[in-house]
Amino acid sequence: MTTGRARLRIAVVGAGPAGLYTADQLTFGSENDATVDLFERLPVPFGLLRYGVAPDHPTIKSSATTFQEILDRPAVKLYCNVEIGRDLTVGELRDWYDAVVYATGADTDRRLGIGGEDLPGSISATEFVKWYNAHPEAESCDLSRVRTAVVIGAGNVALDVARILLKRPESLHGTDIPTGVMNALETSAVTDVHLVARRGPEHAKFTTKELREFNELPGVDVLVDGRQVPEADPDGISAVTRRNLGVLRSWARLGATGAPRRLHFHFASRPTRVVGETTVRAVHLESTAQSLAADLVVRAIGYRSRPLPGVPYDESTGTIPHRDHRVQRNGSDSPGEYAVGWAKRGPSGTLGTNRGDAADTVEAIIADRLPSHIEIAGPAVDDVLAQRGICVLDKDSWAGIRKAEEELGAASGRERVKIARWDELVAAGRTPALSRYPDRSHVSISV
Repeated sequence: MTTGRARLRIAVVGAGPAGLYTADQLTFGSENDATVDLFERLPVPFGLLRYGVAPDHPTIKSSATTFQEILDRPAVKLYCNVEIGRDLTVGELRDWYDAVVYATGADTDRRLGIGGEDLPGSISATEFVKWYNAHPEAESCDLSRVRTAVVIGAGNVALDVARILLKRPESLHGTDIPTGVMNALETSAVTDVHLVARRGPEHAKFTTKELREFNELPGVDVLVDGRQVPEADPDGISAVTRRNLGVLRSWARLGATGAPRRLHFHFASRPTRVVGETTVRAVHLESTAQSLAADLVVRAIGYRSRPLPGVPYDESTGTIPHRDHRVQRNGSDSPGEYAVGWAKRGPSGTLGTNRGDAADTVEAIIADRLPSHIEIAGPAVDDVLAQRGICVLDKDSWAGIRKAEEELGAASGRERVKIARWDELVAAGRTPALSRYPDRSHVSISV
């Protein structure tokens, strides 16, 4: 490091949980003397905390307080509405910063690879979760003609989708769910949700807390075929799996009570085809050689990272090639490039897993610390973006967006209501709004 510049200058691409925890590790206390510039493609920070957590899970959403504290630090700058690979290149970041950390997450979906998967009415959980969380790229969803939905998956996201579809809309009035989504849920015709897991219940990735939430849904029967759940716990299973099996057995014993809405579990049931001509009509299951009638099919089989222009990408794993947190180019460590979070390890772990991952990644950055090669001072990044006509949304813009969402909430007797449209988020953060982002309000998911 040169005598004139003792502080490391770090660019973090992605202002979701992994990126924010990385900024935290780099700027907390006096140990790691660094400044961090956070670049986020979306108009707002927090990534999957804002756009992946179900609105009826406020405890998890409370992590936003921690993330806001990180953003408020003087050593952290926020550049939202800036897309790396379009507005700035990876090559420019590598020239301007001592290190670049890729924390782009995983916000696309994995596919089943079966016939009929692209029929209207067959969507990914990623799309559905983005919709009910007011993601600015989400398409609207009309549930007024959906009576039966099939959700394919055996993890918490599948449970979230099933729960939102079955839950009484009035129970969501205290959340930040957008008005358009609330209206769609109030006109929903859904009575039955079939949760289809390709493997047995002992392999499911549910957490017991999320599974038990269905006990608290009024007017919902949970139906489990006791023959699909082992009578005795298999050897070697985890404590969580043991608890889950106990919950499933209790539902199998209880059976139907005549509730108006139902959740049906189907284990060891591999979908082989989505059936229909112009729209979804059924899902064919290999195990029974029968079909489940369906008006909507939601695949919830995992998230996948998208490639970032200028950064190596492993198509087979959907991640950035790395070794010990260091990005690999042509089989070797690339100096000054690191990956963290789901972009590095795939969609695994909880929110807190990213904290430990960020700590390990920052440890590698500090261990690799070399004399600074940086010639351009921080304000030059702002100048370049201004010259290119990029509407940057910074910390003050984020404060303006939060204030606007609080005002929307107050108008409807709620603490906050999310702004869903990209142009409206930009307008709330900075006026005038950009015209380069399309009006998506007319687009809908065909179901």
